[in-house]
Amino acid sequence: PEAATYRLWARSKDWYPQHHPGQFRILLDGDPGQHVFGCSGRSGWQWEDGGTHELAGTVDVALHDLTGYYSRCDVVVLTSDLEWQPPDAVEDIARLRELHGGISAEIADAGHYDVVVLGGGLAGCTAAVAAARNGACVALIQNRPVLGGNASTEILVPPVGLWPRTDCSPLNPRETGFLEEYRTRGDQRVSEGKLYSERLLRSVDQEEGIDLYLNRHAIDADLDSSPEKRIAAVIALDVNTGHRVRIAGTMFVDCTGDSAISVAAGAEYRHGKETRAMHNEPWAGEEPSSNTMGNGLKYHCRDTGAPQPFKAPPWISRFDQCADFTPGRHPHLPTSVAIGYQWQTELGGLRDTYADAEEIRDDLFRLIFGLWDHSKNSCPRHRNGAENLALEWVGHITAKRENRRLIGDHILTQNDIGDRTLFPDRVAYGAWIVDDHYSAGFFHDGQFGWHMDDPENAHAGVEFSIPFRSLYSRNVTNLLMAGRNISATHLGMSNTRVMMTCAIMGHAVGTGAALCVQSGVSPRTLARDRISQLQQQLLKEGAYIIDLQAADPADLARNASIGASSEATPAIAVTNGFSRATPDSPNAWTPDPDSEGPHWLCLTWDE
Repeated sequence: PEAATYRLWARSKDWYPQHHPGQFRILLDGDPGQHVFGCSGRSGWQWEDGGTHELAGTVDVALHDLTGYYSRCDVVVLTSDLEWQPPDAVEDIARLRELHGGISAEIADAGHYDVVVLGGGLAGCTAAVAAARNGACVALIQNRPVLGGNASTEILVPPVGLWPRTDCSPLNPRETGFLEEYRTRGDQRVSEGKLYSERLLRSVDQEEGIDLYLNRHAIDADLDSSPEKRIAAVIALDVNTGHRVRIAGTMFVDCTGDSAISVAAGAEYRHGKETRAMHNEPWAGEEPSSNTMGNGLKYHCRDTGAPQPFKAPPWISRFDQCADFTPGRHPHLPTSVAIGYQWQTELGGLRDTYADAEEIRDDLFRLIFGLWDHSKNSCPRHRNGAENLALEWVGHITAKRENRRLIGDHILTQNDIGDRTLFPDRVAYGAWIVDDHYSAGFFHDGQFGWHMDDPENAHAGVEFSIPFRSLYSRNVTNLLMAGRNISATHLGMSNTRVMMTCAIMGHAVGTGAALCVQSGVSPRTLARDRISQLQQQLLKEGAYIIDLQAADPADLARNASIGASSEATPAIAVTNGFSRATPDSPNAWTPDPDSEGPHWLCLTWDE
């Protein structure tokens, strides 16, 4: 505003103080000054004094990363009060942002929606589409610029579900339901993972009843004044502009996995591992634990056709010899690493995978570059095969497996999966595996993956039902959830957390939320008094519910006379209300294989 001497401050992070991998300068009209930020030698976020500068009029402020390895800068301040000291408390910094326009002082009203869905992964997008197709006006809030969650182009985890644990034959197909409109085959190919952001955007955009809020991070919840705990609205921050909006709703669906807004609203939740005494689960420990499964990062390389030397930065995790890896941890040849090995580059389960996600991500950087350095420079098995490979891309947003689980009227357990409990309020299903990763992840001292010493209780490929009572909060009356944050034990969630299963649950809660709005009831009342309405609607929408017969009175095909050109299996099977094979029946019509075509099926009515 006026010519004067200004002091420059920046809030930065020296994210590995032993080696300062995130150094940068701040350029004022091209002048880099004397101070190098990001090498304070202190852990955590710190204010650094960038010295005084003579400034006037319009000044171009730029950041220059000196290391190429993800420098960290949170706030830049220029002040003519040379004695001013910036505050350390996050709350004070937030007030400073609001005072100077970094965050809007006013919270704009974005209107009222029937259903507000938080989280733009497979579960959230499917929930939003399901609610909109059932007549609801829907807001879908996603804090990233793209949809997909763990399957997004930013993270690239290929979704799985039934495959490869079950035989997906034509008579016993895949998940079915709305996700079949956008899904890929689901066989963990990296080429599939990069498709989901665009496919989900197309799926959401074609629904007129959905308003999509990209780059909006939900930061708080408003409760209404009723005696029961009930969300009235969420406050969302535009992460690019700092503009804040209030998005009100009748029903709220938390598909974020992290459940931050649900917790802010007072929803009951669990974090960590239950004891065996709580639910008598075979794999549960004798003592409770705050540990969880860890986070991961994807990375990708390409063959350049010419030698590509790699000089490792000094801050990597070092693996100078193949013997430095415990059994099962030695990296595969990098050309195939992105398909079958990268799930093993997992860290953070011994920390808080929500609160410490950034630090866990930084540890994963060190691990990934250490694995790459070993393959390129130290491994006698890989050195020749990796000579022409260049590390092309390393993700910077962690893929999370677990943190908070919201508590509903039923808590799904490992025993529910093993017993194949057919809940009367079942609305979704899974068939992956009790896939409980060890909390130490890559550095676990022992076997990888789940309890391979007890495969019987892994229940691989066992179809199990998921009750609606596990998909809504037991103490916030208008809150539903789908994804890794449903009401389940640590071990139950280790099976339901895979993305195709999350999408099935998203379909169920989206349709359920819309029916709650239509009927003016809570999710609990819907589960108690109207569950058949929800189940029949899901079957009509192509969803599969284990051993549940479609019996919609509006289905005219049930009253038709059926004829066929010939029969190897009876034509009447097409209207028996079951859309999948069972042990006693294919539940499908097939013509006599010896008869000549054309083959036909005909339904007729008297009027």
